[in-house]
Amino acid sequence: MAMQGSSIPSQYVLLLVDLAVERGCSIDAICSGTQLTLPSLSQLGARVDTGEVDRLTMNVLAHTSDPLIGLALGQRLNLSAHAVIGQAFLTCSNLAEALDLLDRYGALLMGTRIQLIRTPNSEADRDGMIVVLDQTEPMKRFNYEVIFSAIQKTLSDLLGSAVPNIKVSFPFSAPPDLTPFTRIFGEQIFFDAAQAEFSLPRDITRLTLPSSNRTLRELYESECARLLASLSDSASLTEQTLALIDKLEGQYPQLEQVASMLNMSTRSFRRRLKSEAASFQGLLNDVRVKHARRYLRDTNLSVEAIAVSLGFNDASNFRRAFIQWTGESPAEWRRTSLGDNPTNLESPDLEPANGEVQKHSVT
Repeated sequence: MAMQGSSIPSQYVLLLVDLAVERGCSIDAICSGTQLTLPSLSQLGARVDTGEVDRLTMNVLAHTSDPLIGLALGQRLNLSAHAVIGQAFLTCSNLAEALDLLDRYGALLMGTRIQLIRTPNSEADRDGMIVVLDQTEPMKRFNYEVIFSAIQKTLSDLLGSAVPNIKVSFPFSAPPDLTPFTRIFGEQIFFDAAQAEFSLPRDITRLTLPSSNRTLRELYESECARLLASLSDSASLTEQTLALIDKLEGQYPQLEQVASMLNMSTRSFRRRLKSEAASFQGLLNDVRVKHARRYLRDTNLSVEAIAVSLGFNDASNFRRAFIQWTGESPAEWRRTSLGDNPTNLESPDLEPANGEVQKHSVT
């Protein structure tokens, strides 16, 4: 069942419905104002438009007495709930590869409105991910809680034990009761942060996972790429190509690889793109400049670190390419962007706009 626009797997919605029913909600109340029904959600491989999911989630939040149901939902999202991506997670060599996989194919799980920025933490001994949502409260808070809880659950399941020394930063105020958070994430929880981020020790992300299987990894990842490209039946080849390149960030594919993922010969691939007034190199550049701008605007990474993340050999080559793309140097573009949106961070030494990040720990 292909969906136009942003959508998520129906099994996630079913799990949320189950949680709401357990808390005393009726199915009619949960689905009120939506076109969703239990039979439609129960179709194998079905996807649900995120607008419909938002309406259902608002119903759940309104009719339950559990303000932290997002954390509970995240803990229900085990590897089997992620379908083929869950199988791909199981074949990864280590947690770093699993995070890379989540970054590339997260749209299959979370829709296209949520941005994942897979980048090493500013601390050299840590690795993690930044999550950016374009939504208003209370959906934003709910989705941050679901995403971070689900990531913790997935990584712990892959490791076979609780992941130690996780750090989590939430861009909202602390709840009155921290117990549900500390039970999942441990003691290092930050609130009122400038950006949503989690990280864990780099040596943990490099541990070999017991279920690692390189051969199956390639098989499952190819299927993930195919599913990503087919999310919308009406997508042009240009749109499908952009989606694939976008989700292979940091490991930008060659033309031949993308053609193969789309089940086309390289000759047919070039010809089809030309008929749409596009070229592979032009699309690749479009995606790289998009990623560069996001890094510059939404993270405090140095230009050198961003260059490496975008696959450049050195920062000078990245600067020249960025000037060619935008007419400005990376530093100039970052200053302009931060001037328009001063709540972002420009360097690791700057404090968030609200002046202080709250840290809550259990003693």
